Amino acid sequence: MECPLVSIVIPAYNRPHTLKIAIDSVLEQTYPNIEIIICDDSTTNEVQEMLDLYLDSFPQIQYHKNEKNLFLGNWHKCFDLASGEYINYLMDDDVFHKEKIVKMIYFFQNFENIKLVTSYRQTINESGAFAPSLYATKKLYEETRIMDGKMLANVALTRCLNLIGEPTTVLFKKADLIEPFGVYKGKQYSLLNDLAAWLNLLSKGKAVYIPEELSYFRIHPNQNNQTLGITAFTEWLDIMIASRDDGFLDTNDLFKTALHSYQQRIKGRQYFMADLQRIETILNTLD
Repeated sequence: MECPLVSIVIPAYNRPHTLKIAIDSVLEQTYPNIEIIICDDSTTNEVQEMLDLYLDSFPQIQYHKNEKNLFLGNWHKCFDLASGEYINYLMDDDVFHKEKIVKMIYFFQNFENIKLVTSYRQTINESGAFAPSLYATKKLYEETRIMDGKMLANVALTRCLNLIGEPTTVLFKKADLIEPFGVYKGKQYSLLNDLAAWLNLLSKGKAVYIPEELSYFRIHPNQNNQTLGITAFTEWLDIMIASRDDGFLDTNDLFKTALHSYQQRIKGRQYFMADLQRIETILNTLD
């Protein structure tokens, strides 16, 4: 069967040790046609120095050092530089299973209207040892499922948890993502940049969930979703409201369930008083 080019895109930042592990997991893929795009936002030259040996030995790796820190723009740069028909982001502290791409691309090649393929992701600690699952990373289903994209999105939205997966987890067609990665309905999301992209894709077709551990999500104190802090969590309410324009949370009961889930997550936290008031106003209009 034809093996279209898959772009593995890595927005790198000051983690040469885990980036090396991430790159090795791509080079070990059983899928034969892969390019690796690395865009480096690092404040030092350590990543560039680590990559020197790779760049001499592996022509499928492209490296771009940013002149200034692009932050979320680095994600867009990775996407724009990718030449592949398919894209999979890889965080510089995560790892791929060696059969991730070959097992995921199978569904695009054998089923119609697939917009996103995801899987169970195994959590690992700083040293790479298996760690207990987080509530959001627990296995969704025990069998492989092909489902309507809105159904999968509603599971995440009603629980106020990104159960679909972090950027490392998902393979998609480049042409299917119309807005820049992390932009949804014209708004750039920071904490929920992955979910914003998944909603864009899931509004257009079907999703596949594979219960095998095809990626490894590293939990450590300095990862991006830890350093963004509590203020970014308010994005959940905005994305829930915006998602209804695409047919997600399409009944009042589903929307109420999502709002109540968010209420429970922020209950008792002074910072979120404005969001709690917004929710009460919305709930009053739904009664």
